[in-house]
Amino acid sequence: KCCAEAKSEAGANARPEVKNLPENILKYDTIFVCYPNWCGTTPMCILSFLDKYDLTGKKIIPLCTNEGSGMGNSERDLKNLYPKAIFAEGLSVRGHQAKASESVIAEWARKNIM
Repeated sequence: KCCAEAKSEAGANARPEVKNLPENILKYDTIFVCYPNWCGTTPMCILSFLDKYDLTGKKIIPLCTNEGSGMGNSERDLKNLYPKAIFAEGLSVRGHQAKASESVIAEWARKNIM
């Protein structure tokens, strides 16, 4: 059911509603965007979030879980959708290894906020 919904949303270029978003993100210069790889890219609900804000000059740092497809097209797609943002190289983490990847993720995050 989840895969069917993801394919349907992606095919329709949907932007599902996301509740309780902050009014603005002005105080943030760096935004970690963490998501599962759905159908080879970023889930549409993540785009709903990003579309809400002016990302000009914001540093976007993507982290993607997957089970073998890596970042898929998500980095390229995000860069194309938000060309005024600055993108760091993303990190791909196998979903079944995410819990055991805390130190790897922490080190990657430290390097990217410098």
